[in-house]
Amino acid sequence: MKTKSIIAFLSVGIWILFGLLPMDIFAQTYTPRSLHNGPAWAPNGIQIAFSAAYEENFDIYTIDIWSGDRQQISSHPANDLYPAWSPNGQNLAFYSDRPNTIGPFPPDTVIYKVKGLYETYARDGYRPSWSRDGRTIAAHFRSEKGNFEIYLMNREGRDRRPITDNDATDVHPKFSPDGKMIAFVSDRDYQPEIYVMNSDGSDQYRLTYSPSFDLDPVWSPDSEKLAFISNREGFFDIYTMNKDGSNKIRLTNSPSIDIAPVWSPNGRQILFSSNRHGYFDIFVMDSDGSNLQRLTDGEYHEYYGSWSPKGSRIAYLSTETGSPHLFVMNSNGRRKRHLTR
Repeated sequence: MKTKSIIAFLSVGIWILFGLLPMDIFAQTYTPRSLHNGPAWAPNGIQIAFSAAYEENFDIYTIDIWSGDRQQISSHPANDLYPAWSPNGQNLAFYSDRPNTIGPFPPDTVIYKVKGLYETYARDGYRPSWSRDGRTIAAHFRSEKGNFEIYLMNREGRDRRPITDNDATDVHPKFSPDGKMIAFVSDRDYQPEIYVMNSDGSDQYRLTYSPSFDLDPVWSPDSEKLAFISNREGFFDIYTMNKDGSNKIRLTNSPSIDIAPVWSPNGRQILFSSNRHGYFDIFVMDSDGSNLQRLTDGEYHEYYGSWSPKGSRIAYLSTETGSPHLFVMNSNGRRKRHLTR
């Protein structure tokens, strides 16, 4: 055992794993019953973190995409979910439903449903969000009032403070790549809409206005635009808008469910999941909605697509073998490989 990972409990439902490289602890060789959430690429583009249940509960694991070596990073009878790498690749933050008596409290565990803000199985909005410099983490928690608020904390989990304060539901904070702003979802105006604020919580303002659901805001790499999903025209489609909410453009138009937009690292393409052919598959299009391509086409669900840091590969989940497993392919959909056998 070369290096031990140190797990620091933050007393707020998020844990941080320190010193993750190299990761050679708790190696596992058997097949997981289920993967809970999709792949999280390490900044080095070689390792992927994910949450899986090999036995009764979900723990955090990593896998090397070349050697296939899997490492168990957390080990606890509670559920550990939604890992997020720090910018330097040395730390992982994740949610856990471990017992906690001091507020704020973690969100409800594996299944999350609050006032119609729900998790589709094609994307998760839970991952804690790291600031660009890796010093600050944004996450949502249940406050002592019972609603969800957004909090900031340092990388050790200390100095935590709420940056939203109302009786509504404020969830899914995401730092912009330049670190200046945070996008989030709120129903403070009685409808799930997309908001932004400065990285310190100041100047909160609403970007979307519709009688339907506007969800899943995702920053473009240059921090100038946001992709999001909305069912304002009946079915969920992919949209983009400027960071001030202007110039909203509908990119997909299909009598199906198009969800889970992810910008390519160069900002030229958007990856998403759609069930327009019956099963969920991975699609890619140019950032203006043109040049649509279907990358997977099996008679099973393939979803949770995620670009590698350089954009040359895509990791995703597939039910090809029954329960969800982790796969990787080239960005053109070729050379699919099954990682978590």
